[in-house]
Amino acid sequence: MNAVTLEIVRDLRNEPFEPERVMAAVREMVHTWDYGPRSRRHVISDTAAILTNTSAQECISLRQWWLTAEERCTVSEGRALVLGRFVQPTWRFIASARIPQWIAPLPDDDPLSQMWSRLAAACEQIGWASPQGRRRATITAMRLMIHRDYDRLAQLTDTDLRIPERGANGTDILDAALCGLGIFERSPRRGTTRHHARPPRTIADLVDARVPQPFRSVTEDYMTAYSQRISNNYSTIRTKIRSLAYFWTYLTEEHPEVDQCRQILPHHAREFVPWALMTARSVQRSTETKGTDDRTTTYDWMTDIRSFFTDLCTWGTEPGSPLAQYMPIVVPLTTHDLNRGGFAAARARTAARMTATVMDLNREIPNIRAFALRRWHEASAQLTSTPNEKTAIKEERNRFWDWALLELLLTSGLRVEEASELTTLDVLKRQLPDGRIYYLLHIKPSKYDRARVIPIGDGLGRVIAEIASHVKGFYRTNSVPACDRRDSTSKTQSPTAPYLLQGAGHPSAMSVQTIRQRLQNLSLAAGATHADGTPLRLCPHDCRRVFATEQLNNNTPVHVIAALLGHAGLDTVMIYAKLYPDTVIDGYRAAMRGLYTDIYDVDALKAPTADEWAAFTVSCNLRDMGTHVCALPAGEHCSRGLVCLGCHHAQPKKSAATVFRRMIASHTRSLNKARIIGEPAGQIAARELEVERLRSALRRAEELNDDVATALESVS
Repeated sequence: MNAVTLEIVRDLRNEPFEPERVMAAVREMVHTWDYGPRSRRHVISDTAAILTNTSAQECISLRQWWLTAEERCTVSEGRALVLGRFVQPTWRFIASARIPQWIAPLPDDDPLSQMWSRLAAACEQIGWASPQGRRRATITAMRLMIHRDYDRLAQLTDTDLRIPERGANGTDILDAALCGLGIFERSPRRGTTRHHARPPRTIADLVDARVPQPFRSVTEDYMTAYSQRISNNYSTIRTKIRSLAYFWTYLTEEHPEVDQCRQILPHHAREFVPWALMTARSVQRSTETKGTDDRTTTYDWMTDIRSFFTDLCTWGTEPGSPLAQYMPIVVPLTTHDLNRGGFAAARARTAARMTATVMDLNREIPNIRAFALRRWHEASAQLTSTPNEKTAIKEERNRFWDWALLELLLTSGLRVEEASELTTLDVLKRQLPDGRIYYLLHIKPSKYDRARVIPIGDGLGRVIAEIASHVKGFYRTNSVPACDRRDSTSKTQSPTAPYLLQGAGHPSAMSVQTIRQRLQNLSLAAGATHADGTPLRLCPHDCRRVFATEQLNNNTPVHVIAALLGHAGLDTVMIYAKLYPDTVIDGYRAAMRGLYTDIYDVDALKAPTADEWAAFTVSCNLRDMGTHVCALPAGEHCSRGLVCLGCHHAQPKKSAATVFRRMIASHTRSLNKARIIGEPAGQIAARELEVERLRSALRRAEELNDDVATALESVS
């Protein structure tokens, strides 16, 4: 069936409906198909049955006739009309058709027959797909082309691939095949990504969807100002609009007399607190604590509402502000109102629950890690013995990614969004002045819009290397290929890049939801439990908590932990420090002991004798500084901040010359090391000044014929 014939048949749809004329055209076309005499008679008789069962006077054109006839038409009766392009079927009709049997008798010049062959060849190139999946993908493509009245695969769009219902219909393989043919100028997508790949909604759309009519204008104006002044993060804006929508719904239900924002009084806002607590329990997601007070979602709403009124009353005072018309007389909701509503108690319950969770994680994480590693090794051994078995390949791939995701998050401490955005370009190679090589991992801006780099240790380096190796093995390439990625939070398309987390059974980047689900399933399979015996469902942020705890227990300074985690301050890290007070005390003692022994001998830590203590008491009155005696009267202010060896009041002891030599040697070694590792010039200059002061003190001590410091002691 060539293009001219198709055009003639399609024109017949809009002409007056004449059953005899249509039947004659169908009979002529069926004779060109590769049917036997019996099959041809059945097709023609079935078509004649449906054409003659409808009165021609009821319809104006063939297209209109089909709109009413399709509902009572069977698939066999409509077969010739659909394949001949006389009518355009709905998806419901074509979804039950036996497409392979329909396509087989078509002539070679028919577009459907040509596209079938082309797509089948493209699907054969997809190594990760099963034969059944390839066949389903080809059948789905033909159904879409018939339903959409297409003649070429190039006419298929992303919207078309969302038409079939979710399930085992081959659309993922079809998507990959169309990308391979160059029809889609992107990398393949999974079904979930395709169905959710819609642009972010505007502020006006978000407001209209949830906010009652009387309060839409104030909400839209405020959120527009907020996006311009504070943050235009889509997730933040959507969350704030949802919180405000609850408040406006409360006013509409409980105080219908209030229909303007400026009419709101403090007692209106305070009464929202118990209403919100009750509502939150009913809309809470199903968890072990559903319907209880052990969640702070309600207080997040109230915090957003308090910020709304504070911002409104502040920004509304600016000259010409469009928010001035909405300003209430006073700020209706304050921090004190939240505390009276149980905000502080809820925070305390959350902190207690977090403490218990961290303790449970420290107990169960070693078991989960061992379980994941053992399963991967067992699956690898099975794959080695049966290398061509599809089930073994899939099992090894799944077990590897369970282990890799867990180890990546535990050894890096990354947020799950940061981990999903990692690319091979983020692995940075650097060289020290002495020629040694080290690697850093670049983390893209996330929560606080600040990028950072973290060192790649042995554990993290091994995980990254294993992931890259498996990704290259999945694609059968020598490098990690670039692919597309969609940010599900901001609902925007991320740049095409060689993402590290991809190729986990499908040639696409791994989503945040997939990472969460894999970790949860892994912990349940490992049998991890809380202290009360309930199942422990591991989430990505739990790995971050374990990372912080391990770093703290390894005596890593808190400011370094904060930098590794990307925290804006030390407050969050100190939460973990409060869980381990003994660790903080031991770390402080160890640090102080290290600083002391850097200057004095280890013997200086021993308890003094009675004679030594008496001598120390006398020297205190003389301002004895150990290596010298200060001529400045006791109690007087020191203008040099006690930088003694550079001060003209200090007289070195002749007996301290040995100590000075030892200190000069130690400080010189530190100076040379600082030069080698490339410390800033200011720090090197400070070290050089220290060495020069020590040398000056040594010269002054050696120039003495008698120990002047001893003489001063005797005089006093």
